[in-house]
Amino acid sequence: MTGHIVPGAGNRFLVRLSRERLLGLPLLRAEVPGKSLTPRRVRRTARALRKAGVVRVLAPEEFPLWNEVLAQGLRPVETGELCRALAVPVTLAALAGDGVPLRQASVTLQGDRVTRALRAAAMELCPQVRQLLVEVPAGGEELQRELSREFGLPVVEGGPERQTHLTLCFSPSGGAGRGRIADLSGETPALAEYRFSLREGALPGDAAALPLLSALWVSGRLERSDIAVSPHFHT
Repeated sequence: MTGHIVPGAGNRFLVRLSRERLLGLPLLRAEVPGKSLTPRRVRRTARALRKAGVVRVLAPEEFPLWNEVLAQGLRPVETGELCRALAVPVTLAALAGDGVPLRQASVTLQGDRVTRALRAAAMELCPQVRQLLVEVPAGGEELQRELSREFGLPVVEGGPERQTHLTLCFSPSGGAGRGRIADLSGETPALAEYRFSLREGALPGDAAALPLLSALWVSGRLERSDIAVSPHFHT
């Protein structure tokens, strides 16, 4: 079962564990003792969850004491698989946020190899944008040929000389991306420039949105189409 760490409001010595459901997702809720978060109290809370058999946990947005949780052998809910599945909605949000019309947009797909998520993004984006650039050493040429056959459009191999509005990284880029970069790689991609929400209804406020959406999606309680992505760029 997934754990859910939340600030408490009661006894400063007692970690309260209880079963709860968020949008149908079963969780073991752990209330941090006392009214304020301190490293010692968070460590006690994480230890209680670990003893209860929890491995992955949710926490509030911008939770400040993840190091204390990690030290007890717990890990945040992984979001990487969902982020890569949301590559196209992230692209549309990024281009809209930058005021770039789809038919004028150049988008680069970057990765070590052609994965299922990268291929799916390519198939969906190719007919929507002006130019799709592919920078994938393993299988990239074959993907370009497939896209050209499917859509009758030239898919260009990317490179340092190619201009692009957005680079989607499906594996660590090493800083080689151009234009705006959306790094979708790893277990928990850092996508602070985007906001994730439900298209209909609201998410509870005591759990970070993207990890909660990921847990719901992985468990089959949400479809990709149920999730909205919007830009949150700092000017």
